[in-house]
Amino acid sequence: MHSKAAFHFRKHLLGVCLALLSISFTVRTYAQSAANSLPAGTGRDLVAAACTQCHGLKLIVALRDGPVGWKHFVDDMILRGAQLTPQEADSVTQYLSKNFGPGTSPMQSGLKSEPLPSGDGEKLVESHCALCHDLGRITTVGRSKEEWNNTVSNMMARAGTNVATQDEILTMASYLAAHFGKKSD
Repeated sequence: MHSKAAFHFRKHLLGVCLALLSISFTVRTYAQSAANSLPAGTGRDLVAAACTQCHGLKLIVALRDGPVGWKHFVDDMILRGAQLTPQEADSVTQYLSKNFGPGTSPMQSGLKSEPLPSGDGEKLVESHCALCHDLGRITTVGRSKEEWNNTVSNMMARAGTNVATQDEILTMASYLAAHFGKKSD
């Protein structure tokens, strides 16, 4: 009787091991398939393997961020369980910044965009904001001057150092508040 129970236990254990191997193979196959859909470069396989453990790549390839912003995202994902060493995290951050950073085809909001109105700051908004966003994302949102200042400052900081001067940030925020400020109730 004892050997019959041991036999069933071994049979069950073998089934569990085969299921785990199948899952492992499926995850590796999906990660490799995901890697093939990303631009070539150092860090591509790490992005595919680490990021697809929890979500698809659609989220990642839709974002546009600079080195500071991508470092923030990568660090946040590590806190949520992404398995990356510090060196791997640096490689992933560099890969994402290079391939999905400012100036690499703006993310599309799907929002209707109209040409920007003329004014002081128009060219700055076009040259800085449109590096990462289509203009629909800008022209359909109403924010106060303080909110625009915070948004523009945050975006310039995420893009990296020396992207815009403080005067340029204030000019963009003033322009945006004047043309896309909150409407009074």
